[in-house]
Amino acid sequence: MSSETKSLAARSMLFLVGTAFVLYGVVMPILPFAGARTEAEITTVRRELGDRQDPMANRYSWAVGYEFVLPGGTVVHGNTKVIGSSYSAGIAKGPAVAHYLPSLPWVNALERDTRPDLGKAVMVAAGALLCFVAFKGPGLTSRRRSRSPRGSAP
Repeated sequence: MSSETKSLAARSMLFLVGTAFVLYGVVMPILPFAGARTEAEITTVRRELGDRQDPMANRYSWAVGYEFVLPGGTVVHGNTKVIGSSYSAGIAKGPAVAHYLPSLPWVNALERDTRPDLGKAVMVAAGALLCFVAFKGPGLTSRRRSRSPRGSAP
């Protein structure tokens, strides 16, 4: 594989990751307006790993699983992460509200995850930066000097 092919593959991957970041940051906040609202059931709330080593003590990552039924009877599963204390995720098993795209029901989120926030804005900015770097190519990161080195005759 030539270095040009490797470079193109790396830039394509960078562009795809950037696009995914931008899509996530944009789609989640518009899901309540562009999608459908449904009643979901939170089925799993599980603490992961150990203490997050945040500046605030006793903060843990929690995995939350939920499911909802489409009008046709198909059950769609979803999941999210929340940050909670050592004894509570701040979310309980039971009924919740979810939003999903009717044409792509696997694009879904709990209502609490669809609120615009700084994290989603950062995702869009990071994704846009990755796409820009992918389009700009190697010229952005490695500039070659066209001048002769100092002290040598022209």
